[in-house]
Amino acid sequence: MGHRCRAASGKRWSVNRGRRAWWLAAGLAQLCLLPLGNDAWAEYRGRQFTIDRPKLGADVSYRFDSETRTGPHLNATNEAHYLNERLDLETAGWLYHPTLATYTLHLLPEWQQTMDKSDQSQGNTSNSFLLGYGFDLTLLPYKPYTVSLFANKQRSTLTSSLATQSESESDSYGATLRLKYKVLPSSLAYSHNSTTQTGFYDAQETRDDVRLIMRHNRKSNDTDLNASYTIQDRITEGSAIHTENLFGNLLNNYRITPDSRKSLNSSLSYRWSNSGLYTASGFSLAENLSWRHRKKLSSNYTFNYNQDTVQGTSIDQMSVGAGLSHTLYENLTTAVGVGASRSSSGSSGYGGNLAFSYQRSIPWGMIYASMGHDYRVTNRSVGGVNLPANEPHRLTTGDFILNNRNVDLASIQVTSSDGSIVYIKDFDYTVAAIGTSVQIRQKAFGAITNGQTVSVNYTYLSNPAFNDATYGQSYGLGFYLWSAWRIDYRYSHSQQDFLSGIRPDVLNEDTRQTLDSDLTWKWSTTRFYYEDTTSSAGISVQRWRLEESLRFRPSYTTSLGASATYGQTTLKETGAQDKFYSFRADLQRLISGTSKIRLEALYNVSEGTTLSTLDKGAAAVWEWSYGIWRADATYRFLEQEDSQSGQSRKRNSVFVTLRRALY
Repeated sequence: MGHRCRAASGKRWSVNRGRRAWWLAAGLAQLCLLPLGNDAWAEYRGRQFTIDRPKLGADVSYRFDSETRTGPHLNATNEAHYLNERLDLETAGWLYHPTLATYTLHLLPEWQQTMDKSDQSQGNTSNSFLLGYGFDLTLLPYKPYTVSLFANKQRSTLTSSLATQSESESDSYGATLRLKYKVLPSSLAYSHNSTTQTGFYDAQETRDDVRLIMRHNRKSNDTDLNASYTIQDRITEGSAIHTENLFGNLLNNYRITPDSRKSLNSSLSYRWSNSGLYTASGFSLAENLSWRHRKKLSSNYTFNYNQDTVQGTSIDQMSVGAGLSHTLYENLTTAVGVGASRSSSGSSGYGGNLAFSYQRSIPWGMIYASMGHDYRVTNRSVGGVNLPANEPHRLTTGDFILNNRNVDLASIQVTSSDGSIVYIKDFDYTVAAIGTSVQIRQKAFGAITNGQTVSVNYTYLSNPAFNDATYGQSYGLGFYLWSAWRIDYRYSHSQQDFLSGIRPDVLNEDTRQTLDSDLTWKWSTTRFYYEDTTSSAGISVQRWRLEESLRFRPSYTTSLGASATYGQTTLKETGAQDKFYSFRADLQRLISGTSKIRLEALYNVSEGTTLSTLDKGAAAVWEWSYGIWRADATYRFLEQEDSQSGQSRKRNSVFVTLRRALY
């Protein structure tokens, strides 16, 4: 039951009467803000805030690093000792009333004593203090509108097995407004983050983000809006980069029929980025109509429009398509499709495809087979002009080839997948021209990690104006036997035929074969991968890789593992070969119910025409825990050599920590 609040005022007030009225109004305001029962009012009456019993944690650590670097113009040895003491205090509570504001507070005062010694100095000693904190405040948590505020500052140590340790200090704050209305739930958030990192590589980063998320659900359709704006300043090894990114995406799923047999998916997006030296923007519209005519017969219709502008050059692309899919006896799926496209760069095309996919159970497992054919005609009215390109690439082997040829090497820019981080040439990656193609390879000491997806922006010189027809075919055969052995073979071939116009110097004819197999049996996993690519206009390459992993558990307290990899990559045109092999082993043993040890070793070698690196490492870790107490001691050795650049690095690290968990 709510309360009715009224106030009367007159023209003349005595001092005492004014004070009594003020206290009366304050009391009535409390009754209005607390539409609770008598029990709740009795519970919180007279209490303006609460503070929970604080929890206490502690952390004492010691770290020793010794590093020797050598190179053509560098020969230096550095030693450093770090002693850190940190307290962790945590509490929570509410302000005025639990329905008005709740909070969580962390205080993390930290002291650090450092002693550095190098070849150029006798030794430097410094003491530092960091008042780390974390604060979260939620206003009106049970209302349809909620505001969350946060601020934190902390110092953290980033460690990974057999890798160089890095230390970062971050300071962030922000706010989020949540509107929990059923018709249009929304979230608007702002965050600021400043980070300084030292160790593997030195970097300073300042980032501001604004994000908007909205959703509207109805019986027949769902609509989502996601938008973000990011400003980032990053300094890495003295190179400063300023980037701005704006992104917006509107998605809608419209169920034309109540049973969803007909549905329309729509997407509208806009993107813009600027890094000072490079500016790009884009606009995309996509429509996809799906129609399930029968249980085993369906069709789809697509429309796509894209506009990309890079460094003032704009290209419009539009495409339409239709497809039909039919499944026979749950084993054979047939798909047929047609499509056409047009580009403002002076090209247009049309074509179709036919594909079959078959799967069937056999006494030992499952068999898969596939076959596909496609034919496409492309007409080019303009040729020999510079065009922009943006490509995503995943670094599974440490390098990749750009999709287009005749690339302007000076225009290449490599960024993170979201464009927020711009990587530095010859520090994070290298660029090599192989004929008319371009190879990009990550550097051993750079910021790009293995398996990471990056985005590459560049301009290239298009082919001369001519018309062609491309016919492609693909075949696949696979087995999955005894729930342990997978075998997958793929073959594809495409051939370009000249129709009219200015005949290019070389027509494309590409053939690619891959064989991928892995066997998992008890404690062993074996994988083999083979790829053979022959291209008349691109790069012909042959590569293979063999991996073996073993994992044993001879007793409840002991486990050990070992893995080895060997592979080779050959460029057919030049005969250049890159070989790589690695070995890794680990041993874990439970000493008692409260402690265990772990030993690890690593040996990696990559050598060839374009690279020659060696990585060696070893680590020993002891861990102990008892109740709320934790302790660990770690020793790491890492040696890295890059013969191509003449650089090498040896690092020894000791890390000891004693922690008391929050309680």
